[in-house]
Amino acid sequence: MCDVACGAELKIQNNMIYLRPVRAFVRELAESAGFCHEKVNNIELAVDEIFTNAIEHGSADTGTPVTIQFASTNEMIEVTVSDTGTGESDTSWIIAWTDVVKKEIGSHTEKGHGLLLAHNLTDEMSMESNLTGGIDVHLVIYKGGNR
Repeated sequence: MCDVACGAELKIQNNMIYLRPVRAFVRELAESAGFCHEKVNNIELAVDEIFTNAIEHGSADTGTPVTIQFASTNEMIEVTVSDTGTGESDTSWIIAWTDVVKKEIGSHTEKGHGLLLAHNLTDEMSMESNLTGGIDVHLVIYKGGNR
């Protein structure tokens, strides 16, 4: 593991066929960083959910890339998943994210379950619009746990 921040970036075509390799990469990275088994599973599943959302909701076509950036230290790993947007002004993610933050997601809601799962599996999570018209989802997981 790095004493200072180490990083990697993946640019992946917007296609579900890449979900399994992304999961394998995330798992290997977390294991190599020394995270315990439970945290490795949490990181893998949280990134899976956010990457899936980026593919299903965050890109106009399969030719646009989804970017996943990783940074890690001895204490934590940060992952940012960025999509390029659909070209339309879609603010439904803001409503879903607000529901997650307010803890208003439940069996009665249609959207946001993947966001809620990722939020519950990580120590920190945030979402914001990016310059390409898409969304950046930022995840942080600490080895010792922050929550």
